[in-house]
Amino acid sequence: LTVEEPLKALSRTEIISSMLVALLAPCRLIDRARSDDVAAVIFSSGSTGDPKGVELTHRQILANCECTADGLDVRGGRDVLLSPLPLFHSFGLIPGTWLGLVKGMPVAAQPDPADGKALGELAAKSGATFLISTPTFVRGYMRRIEPDQLRTLRFAVVGAERCPADLRFAFKARYQADLLEGYGCTELAPVVGVNLTEIRRDGVVEVRAKDGSIGRALPGMHVFAVEPESKRLLPPGQEGLLVVRSPSRMRGYLDRPDLTAAAFVHGGYNTGDIGRVDEDGFVSITGRLARFAKIGGEMVPIDNLENALQQALSDALGGDSTIELAVAAVPDESRGERLVVLHTGYQGDWEKLIGALEGFPALWRPKVRDVRQVEAIPKLGTGKRDLSALKRLAAAR
Repeated sequence: LTVEEPLKALSRTEIISSMLVALLAPCRLIDRARSDDVAAVIFSSGSTGDPKGVELTHRQILANCECTADGLDVRGGRDVLLSPLPLFHSFGLIPGTWLGLVKGMPVAAQPDPADGKALGELAAKSGATFLISTPTFVRGYMRRIEPDQLRTLRFAVVGAERCPADLRFAFKARYQADLLEGYGCTELAPVVGVNLTEIRRDGVVEVRAKDGSIGRALPGMHVFAVEPESKRLLPPGQEGLLVVRSPSRMRGYLDRPDLTAAAFVHGGYNTGDIGRVDEDGFVSITGRLARFAKIGGEMVPIDNLENALQQALSDALGGDSTIELAVAAVPDESRGERLVVLHTGYQGDWEKLIGALEGFPALWRPKVRDVRQVEAIPKLGTGKRDLSALKRLAAAR
């Protein structure tokens, strides 16, 4: 059901009377919501399994809007938000819509995140100063949006998947604006950390971004690592399961108290991501529990291998290519699991490409016989990879 459907049943008189009540009646008569009431139920992407309904209250959504605005230094009267992300996704609904409403910023919304041509025209018309999207979509924008259309852009923030370094550099060179990698979870409403632009003042430079990280936690949030099994707190710099304490942490999963209890650790949310927080507060994601393969008794970080292969592919093609690849684990009788590489059309030397993984143990590296060409890498509507579909595609003979 869309909002247009019930609107058809309303008469013009009903619409006008409702507008007058909203404009003229005291807030106490029309505002019946309380801060800890559920404001939205957003279903998780389901990229690794069945989607879950995430209950977010008014307080939690407003808290994330305030933290995000403070961290990014965006405000009404100066900034215009450009968002092509769908409203069923937390990134599109909260920073993509509510951030502008809460902070008094115009929001230029584009319904199709893959339509770079229309987005470029909207950016130029609205005078957009910052963009939110995903790396997959931004790579498409690089071919369809002209630099002049983004001349007012201060920066762009991407999330939902890892942002390759070559894409950041290419975006900066083409549009003269930083492409900043951020991180969030639907259960945290959603933004947690963002790499930020550097600040220069009185000859002093404050560096607020670090390659390979997703930045520092937003103001008012605490990110720390625990030992995955025991949940013991780990010191800075040590890799473990990342937990986030945040005023925007969800109330819980809809009708799933069992999953809710399992998701809360040390008063924070168990992200399911493996990473570390260094002594300067920068957070690095090194993998996801669901993205580890068990090969010959060893836990193998699939994301690390995939990133290294993607970089080797980019180098082989001169950094400008629409070819994608993905790595997935499938069952193997002799070693427990093995890795399959899926790609969308690289015709070069795969022996040489896999040779770029020489820094990894030999047991971890995929074999050339397990490289397969596919029509497309499966994705969800948000542009995020559909990991469940990816595993099924890799397992198909």
